Amino acid sequence: MRWLALILAPIMALSAATPAAAQEVRAVVASAPVDRSVTIYRAPDRNGGEIALSSLGGFAVITETRAVDLPAGEARLAFTGVADGIVAESALVSGLPGGVIEKNRDDALLSSSALLRAAVGRTVDLHRVDRKTGKATVTSAKILSASDQGVVFATEAGNEALRCSGMPETFAYASGGEGLNAQPTLSVLTRSRVPVHALIKLTYIAENFDWNANYIARIGDDGKTFDLTGWITLANGNGVTLTQARTQIVAGGLNRVYLQRFLNAAPRVIARCWPMQTTSDIPEAPGRPYDLVHPWRGDEGAGRADITVTAMRMFKNGMAVPAPAPPAASLPPEQLGDLKLYRVPERTTIAARQMKQTRLIAQTAAPFETWYRVEAALAPWLASTPPVAATTVLRTTNDQAHHLGLPLPAGRVLVEQAQGGQVMMLGEPALRDTAEGEKIELVLGPSPDITCAWARLPDQAGGRSFDLVATLSNASPRQAAIELRLVANGGWLIARTSADAPKVDGVPTVRLSLASGEVRRITVHLSRN
Repeated sequence: MRWLALILAPIMALSAATPAAAQEVRAVVASAPVDRSVTIYRAPDRNGGEIALSSLGGFAVITETRAVDLPAGEARLAFTGVADGIVAESALVSGLPGGVIEKNRDDALLSSSALLRAAVGRTVDLHRVDRKTGKATVTSAKILSASDQGVVFATEAGNEALRCSGMPETFAYASGGEGLNAQPTLSVLTRSRVPVHALIKLTYIAENFDWNANYIARIGDDGKTFDLTGWITLANGNGVTLTQARTQIVAGGLNRVYLQRFLNAAPRVIARCWPMQTTSDIPEAPGRPYDLVHPWRGDEGAGRADITVTAMRMFKNGMAVPAPAPPAASLPPEQLGDLKLYRVPERTTIAARQMKQTRLIAQTAAPFETWYRVEAALAPWLASTPPVAATTVLRTTNDQAHHLGLPLPAGRVLVEQAQGGQVMMLGEPALRDTAEGEKIELVLGPSPDITCAWARLPDQAGGRSFDLVATLSNASPRQAAIELRLVANGGWLIARTSADAPKVDGVPTVRLSLASGEVRRITVHLSRN
C-alpha cells in the first residue's frame, strides 16, 4: 500500500494548504486616478436629437492610470471611484505583474437606503420630541422592515411605523454600514511573486453618458454670409465626477449590440416624513444644470458668464442674447475607422449628473444661398389650391471655399439675424452628420411672401392626360430664387413642362428667379401609360 500513500500525500498536502492560502489573500486599494481619459459615444439610436440627463443612452470608454502597492502572493485589488455605470465584463487591467485572475463589480454602495436595509434587525436610537411636553426623547428601537413603503420599528410600546407626528423625528445608528462601499468599486484578484509598486491602467465601458451638438448661425448684414459657432454638450449621468480628464467624443453611426443593464437595481427605502418630509439617495445639485468649459489657451477675453448655453437659454424677456466673439479654432477631427474623433483641447472635469459644454467650431463669413422651395405632389386631386407659402432653405457647402471644411456632428442650428438693433431668431433646423465636402441645407420654415397656387385645366385624350398650372408669386421687396420640385403620384407621369425641369437629387426641378412683385406661371403636362 506504499504506492497509495505516495499518491495521496500530495493531494492531502494540497487540501491542507488551500484554506491557508485562501486566508492569505490581502485586500489592497489602488490609488485615485493620476491620469484619466474619457471618450464619449453618442446614443446609437439618436441622430442629433435632444438629450435628457435622466435617460442617457450613450456610453463612454474610460481609461485610468492608478498606482498600486502589491504584496507577494494573492491580493484582492479594489479600484474605488469608478463610474457607477461600469460594465464590469468590459474592464481591462494592464500592468499587473501576475495579470487578472477574476474581477467583480462591487454593487453594495453606501446610501441612506443601503444603510436602512443593512440595519434591518438591528437596534437604533429613535430621537423624538414629545408632543405633550415638547422635550426631546431618545427611545431604543429595532428596525423590523425598510422598503419603499416606509420603515417599521419595534419599541417597548409595540410595533409602529415611522410616522408624521408633526414634531422633529429622526434616528441614529449605533453601528452599521459594514460591507458597504462609499464609492462604486471594481475589484480584481491578482497574484505577484514579489512585492511591487506599479502604475497600472484600468480601461472599461460605462453606461449613462452622451453628447450632443448645437450650433448658432448668425447671418451677417449682407444677408449672404453667416458666422457659425458650434458647441458640444457633454452629459454624465453617473454619480461619479471625472476630474481633469483628457476628453474625446466620437461622431457617426455606431452599431452596438443591446446590453441588458442592471443599474441602480437596489430597492429604494423611503423613510416617510423624515427628514423634512422627504429623502433622496442623490440630492439635486443646486444652481444651473450646465457647467461651461473654456478650452482655448490665451483666449481669456471672452468671459465665461457670456457663453451661450443652448437655444432654450438664448432668449430672455423675448429678446435674443448676443453670442460671444468666436475664439480660435479647435483641433481638427481625426479619422477613427468610418467615425470621427474630436478632442477637447484642454483637460476638463465632467461632474456627476451634470451637462457641460465646450466649443467645437467658430467660423466666420461662410457664404450661403437662400432658396425658396415648393414641393408639389402632382395628381388629379390637385385640381385647385389656394396660394401656399414656399419653404425657406439656406444652402452652403462644408468645404474650405465656403469657410467651413470641418466634419460637423448632427445637432440643432439656431439661425438668427440682427434687425433694428436686436438679434432675432429665424428658425432652428436640424443638421445631420455632415462630412467635409457635403452640402448643407438649413430648412427655416414657410415664407409667406413667396407663394405657389395650382389650377387644373380640362382633361385631354379621353381623360388620360391633363395640364396643371402653377402660379408662383414674389411679394417680397427683393429678388427670390425659387425651385419647384415635381413628383407625380397615382400612376401619372410628367410628360413635359413649360420650363426646363432637370433632375436634382432624382426629382424633376424647375429653378427660376423672380423679381420683386413678379408673377410667373409654369405648366406641367401629366399623362398615363
